[in-house]
Parts: sequence; C-alpha cells; structure tokens
Amino acid sequence: MNIAGDTHTHTLVCQHAYSTLLENIRAAAALGHRFIVTTEHGPAMPGAPYEWFFENVRMAVPGEVEGVVVIKGCEADLMDTQGTLDVPDAGIKRLDLVMVSMHRVTFPRDTTPEQRTAAWCAVAKDPRVDVIGHLGDPRFQADYEAVIKAVKAGGQAVELNNSSPQSRPGSEPNCRRIAALCREYGVPVLLSTDAHFCAAIGQVDWSASIAREAGIPEEQILNLSYRRFRDWLAARKHIDDLPEE
Repeated sequence: MNIAGDTHTHTLVCQHAYSTLLENIRAAAALGHRFIVTTEHGPAMPGAPYEWFFENVRMAVPGEVEGVVVIKGCEADLMDTQGTLDVPDAGIKRLDLVMVSMHRVTFPRDTTPEQRTAAWCAVAKDPRVDVIGHLGDPRFQADYEAVIKAVKAGGQAVELNNSSPQSRPGSEPNCRRIAALCREYGVPVLLSTDAHFCAAIGQVDWSASIAREAGIPEEQILNLSYRRFRDWLAARKHIDDLPEE
C-alpha cells in the first residue's frame, strides 16, 4: 500500500526526535507524497514545546511547502481517566488535526483496564479529537471493542502505528485485534509512522500488513488518498483552506 501522506510525525521541537520540519517535508516530497501532518507532543511531555507553539504554528508555517501540503496537528497527551488533554483549547482551535495518545510519562500507570477504557471512551466523545494514537500499547490494556465502538460513534479515526513493535514491545497482538475491530465496525484507519527521524517518513510496511491481514478495505484507509483524507478532515473541522489535489 502506498500512502499519500504520513499522519504522525515529529521534529527536533519535541527534543526526542532528530529532524527538522523542512527535512520531514523534503522526505515526503521525495516519496511523492501530497501531504504531511506534523504532530508534536503536547506540553506535558518532558521536552515538548510550550503551549504557544500550537497557537502559532498555523501562522508561521505555510500551507504548502515544495509541493507538499503541511497539515498542522498535535499529539496531545491523555492525562487522566476523565479524558483531559494537555494542549489548551486556545492551541487546539488553531490546529487542523488533533491526535490523542497515552504515554507512560503523562498518563497514570496505576489505572485498571476499566479505567483506561473509560478514559478512551471520554476522548471519543470529545469533538475536538480526530485521531486515536497507538491504542495497542500493552502498558495501557483496555477493552478494545468498547473503545472502537465509542470511536465509531464519535467519528474519529484510529491510527495503525508502524513504530509500535519497536517503540511499544508487545503491541502486535493488540494492534491486530484493533485492526480487526476497525474492519468490523467500519472505523476509518490511518497508516502512520510516528517518525522521529526523516528517513522513517512514509515507512508503513508493518501497519499496512496488519491492515491487509484484517481485511480492511482500501477505501477505509484515509491516507491512501489525499482527497479522501482532505474531505474527511475538512468535514470534521469545517476547514475550507486545504489545497485541492
């Protein structure tokens, strides 16, 4: 499967990635991608950018650079079982896309699967949230069927994160289960890299393989087509300034 754009990428700004935004854009351009989504960590992550970063990124970064549409997003941290995010609303309102993930340094570790399920279901009810990030992390086991049903009701997408086997060891069985549930319930899917270096941009072989194994139709994978992704995002966010194909 060839994606039209990578929907989960990081830069030097988060202090644990190793390329600039321009390097990521140029890597996308070299692959023939039409777009890229930049998704820096929220401010609760150690070393992550201050909240003003998210308020300013739309003004500072052009909408298209070297033929690549630059979609401004974030990877907000889920902070508690009530669904609290670490990116303030002032920043969220200026972003094109909001992804939410659980991380070991920001989400309470002493939670039960039931509490984590409740947290994800709260996120699924939040209209500001567009994408559920690396849901299969085994450190944050949850009732995946309940979560996917909630995501379906909320209209969000679920990413199949290509870096999960390396970054979150033991994720594979959970990710396969999540992919199968997305297929069953018709939840939109994104194949993403979670790239922390520009050479990883677009490398989604593993996430594409579990999408194929699950039998997810190509039309359900949003970022195989820029138009499909653009139309989905524009409908969610009422964005009217994203370039045409």
